[in-house]
Amino acid sequence: MKTQPRLNRRLICVSVALGLTLVASAAAYAKEEIYSLMPNTALSGVIDPYMADRSDVKKAWPKKAADPAHLKVGWTEITLGNPWFVELAKGVRQVSAKYGFVTDMQVADGDLQRQCSQIDNFVTRKMDVIVVDPTDTIGVAKCINRAVDAGIPVVTIGTVPDSSARVLTTISPNPYENGFGAGMYVAKSAGKNTPITAAMIIGVVGNSTSESRVNGMVSGIVYERMKELGISSKKEDGMLRGFKLFEQVKKTGKFDDPQLKFKVVGMGEGKWTEQGGLAAAEDLLSAHSSEINYILADNDSMGMGAMRAVKGINKTDSIKVATPADGLRVALEQVKKGNLLTTGMFSGEETGVGAIEFLHKIFYEGQDASNLPMGSYFPAGTITKENVDQMIDPNKDNKFYKYTIPPVKTIPQIKKDFAAN
Repeated sequence: MKTQPRLNRRLICVSVALGLTLVASAAAYAKEEIYSLMPNTALSGVIDPYMADRSDVKKAWPKKAADPAHLKVGWTEITLGNPWFVELAKGVRQVSAKYGFVTDMQVADGDLQRQCSQIDNFVTRKMDVIVVDPTDTIGVAKCINRAVDAGIPVVTIGTVPDSSARVLTTISPNPYENGFGAGMYVAKSAGKNTPITAAMIIGVVGNSTSESRVNGMVSGIVYERMKELGISSKKEDGMLRGFKLFEQVKKTGKFDDPQLKFKVVGMGEGKWTEQGGLAAAEDLLSAHSSEINYILADNDSMGMGAMRAVKGINKTDSIKVATPADGLRVALEQVKKGNLLTTGMFSGEETGVGAIEFLHKIFYEGQDASNLPMGSYFPAGTITKENVDQMIDPNKDNKFYKYTIPPVKTIPQIKKDFAAN
């Protein structure tokens, strides 16, 4: 009888110790706040290490081509209205011809109803697979699911659609991580003691690619400054703080973080064109040229327009322009000359080629497409004066940087990579 209380005490101690261990383990693997904010238009490209398994989602897969010698691909493209998309279409045509694919590319011109009609037409024609560059991330989901219910798998490119869309995956460059890398480089080039006073030019507010690239740039600057000041070396802390600052810009057009010596004094929309970037930069410079030392532009075309505006007021020595995309050959030349601080790996041709290569692998090389993430992103890359020579392709038919197509990873592979890092 005397041993019973002692045994109970031991059991209590063991239970308490086990409980503390479980709590500590849960804390170690607690979901970072930034991942709980997903999905979000400003976080496209952020890889959620806690993403749900998709193997049970009905995606009309596996599937075989009706004619094994000629895969029939229905492709609805958002636009062919600028060089990025023109080069995408060129890449699609070239690689489709190499593999004997019969690819019918139709253009929606940004019209959701037209895109849905094109998808329905591809279903009627019994295409083997459909590729969609979404005109609308939410509205297109129902149209995609109609095709899947009819037994035709769908792959999206460029922009990840709403999570209700039962796509195999989305083939795309990574908007957020390209922005993040460019932002880190801006902060490093400035040095920790130099205040960064920036103006931002975004393609369109509300567009996930635009918002993610610009939010990524803000967050990359924040993260680098936090490391330099010893505030935090955890990337997720910089991502969260940067996201909150970007949300301020969307609401008020500006923010100021005195601790990091980083502020944005204005933002304009440039519609992804050089003329749009020029007009937005002229307005921002008219109001803030005496204090700005950086212009953060969403893509190369708008960056080129901003460079023209800066040159027009003779401030090329004091105001630097940085972009996270697209890695156009003309932008690489400006980086090499020192006129453009950064560009990024965001090629239209690579996107089109990557999508066709993916189709070839899943239909003809046995790649498993049953459990892929909603977004399969190319590795991001920041192009600067230090590496630009290695990125210039000797083949001048390529209007972008030199690239290789990366493998598409399954959700288990992505989680394993995250755990290893």
